[in-house]
Amino acid sequence: MALKSPISSEITSSRWLVHLMDRGPLEVSVSPAASHAEVLASYPDALAAEPFVADIEEGSAPITCNQEAAIVRWLADTGETDHAITTDVLIRCKQDSEARAYYLARARCAVGDDLDDRRFCTQCENLRSGVCSVAKPGGVVSAPRGYRPVPDMLHRCAGYSPNSNCLTRPT
Repeated sequence: MALKSPISSEITSSRWLVHLMDRGPLEVSVSPAASHAEVLASYPDALAAEPFVADIEEGSAPITCNQEAAIVRWLADTGETDHAITTDVLIRCKQDSEARAYYLARARCAVGDDLDDRRFCTQCENLRSGVCSVAKPGGVVSAPRGYRPVPDMLHRCAGYSPNSNCLTRPT
């Protein structure tokens, strides 16, 4: 039994706070954005639902133009060209650092112009806790032991070995 709500059915949101009788409010994320009626239809036990806007996390850095471009490029590469969904993803990345980290990780793993053999170190199984495990003076990666590569920079590395988290692997 849903209570009547003053929220217009024209308003859509990708995040909702759904109020249930038997427990506290439930934060729900939907994609693509849904209307109030659609959210209530998905949660028949809901008493009410309201659009939820998360506060931007204090201390989180704003998303950069390069990060935005990488996410949009990755979405396009996966076949997602719907402007509304792309905009929704970018808004979510601006407000939620976990969402931003997720999409940036996907975008980093998908980097791979066929002619470009550079990779992010986060794509390599030899990176453990931020340290390159094959780095040693005179080794495959000639660097001091305990070498911590810059994480957001592409590298061409003889010690590269794709990790299981990457969506694309060079052949």
